[in-house]
Amino acid sequence: MKIGDLKKPEYLSKVFGTIFIVLSIYLFISTENMNIAFGSLFIGVITIVILHFKTVEKSTAESMLESSVLPLNDLIGDLDLKGDGVYIPPGKNLSSSRTYIPAGDFKGLPDIYDEMTIITGGVGRTGISLKPLGAPIVSEAKIRMESDLDGVGIEGAREGMGILTHGLSLAKSFSFREDEGQFKLRITHDGYNDYCEGLRKYSTKLCTRTGCPICSAYLTCASEGMKTPLRVVEFEKEDKHIKYTLEDVS
Repeated sequence: MKIGDLKKPEYLSKVFGTIFIVLSIYLFISTENMNIAFGSLFIGVITIVILHFKTVEKSTAESMLESSVLPLNDLIGDLDLKGDGVYIPPGKNLSSSRTYIPAGDFKGLPDIYDEMTIITGGVGRTGISLKPLGAPIVSEAKIRMESDLDGVGIEGAREGMGILTHGLSLAKSFSFREDEGQFKLRITHDGYNDYCEGLRKYSTKLCTRTGCPICSAYLTCASEGMKTPLRVVEFEKEDKHIKYTLEDVS
């Protein structure tokens, strides 16, 4: 293996995933705060199982994507989380993007930090904070762009989504635009439409909370490009078309 290969997301995900798992074992042994330990273990497992699309056959990629999504869906169900997802870009308190899922109706964005998984910010501000499922895919898009998405605006967000679409073949096409103070994201599936439909049969609520790794990657590009937290307010699947309506909740 060449040194350069270690920079590829499929290898980096394994390295970082292993680090998180080792850290969780240390935390289980050395601390009484089980939330942090479980959070580290969960992030490690999720990071390891998400593989870069181009390195595996499509059927294998779909199986690996499902293996990362379904346990997360079960966890959200067990925690009885009812709110829709908020995609938060890196900022003052965060070194990387997060997906915040409120426990109930969204009442405002609580303070969220890297080390926080369980959020208890007061009435209407409780839930969980997770690394986006599509984060490793977005990392690959940034490598191909040879630039960061941080705050570059709607055109930069579109550029990142273009890499996801045409460079990584995640979708057939997309559109991302502002409309009367909200943002409209449309993803048209091609080869992964059956995968999308299979997940939706298992859980239709997954789409509005974390999204699968594909939708999560596009939503993460949107929030990082706009440099603002974006909350899902509407979702629709029509044939091969995924439609999100997002609002700025900064």
